Amino acid sequence: MVESSPYKKVGVFLDRDGTIDVEVGYLNSPKQLRLIPKSAKAIKLLNDKNIPVIVTTNQSGISRGYFTKETLEKIHNKLIKLLAKENAYVDAIYYCAHFPDFKCLCRKPKLGMFNKGVKNFKLSPKKCYIVGDKASDVEFGKNAKAKSILVLTGYGKDERKVLTTKPDYIANDLYQTVKWILKDIEKNNG
Repeated sequence: MVESSPYKKVGVFLDRDGTIDVEVGYLNSPKQLRLIPKSAKAIKLLNDKNIPVIVTTNQSGISRGYFTKETLEKIHNKLIKLLAKENAYVDAIYYCAHFPDFKCLCRKPKLGMFNKGVKNFKLSPKKCYIVGDKASDVEFGKNAKAKSILVLTGYGKDERKVLTTKPDYIANDLYQTVKWILKDIEKNNG
């Protein structure tokens, strides 16, 4: 009998700005993109376990006219290149370009991007983790019935003070988060 991997149907959904890369306000040029220390190393740990890493990012700067979809694509290409330099990769990048008050289904904490990732990668929502530096990321996790983690990089330290939804874990950074996720998977599915 073949044993099932504890990582089967598990996915990790990461916010981009303030979680993987340094928060700069509205990131509108690839030149501004810098990885948070050890974020590529954290993603590589997930890659090594064949856990899909899916970036979900609200990018209303497009609707606001701060940058174009083409610029966003260049930013994401640079992100992919910076991760590749450290032998890490993301499996998908989903974004919402709508204003916060636009009635879309994709803007976090709504579940459009999560549902797309679950479907495309055949994941079990209850085995997924959602990581970000904002209260909306924590709420996104709760709405998805996934485990939510607040990182204290980016806006995380300030957002921690105004949380109305309690995350499953609070971590200093993405690296600490991934170490916790891997232990949690082993504990619950091993």
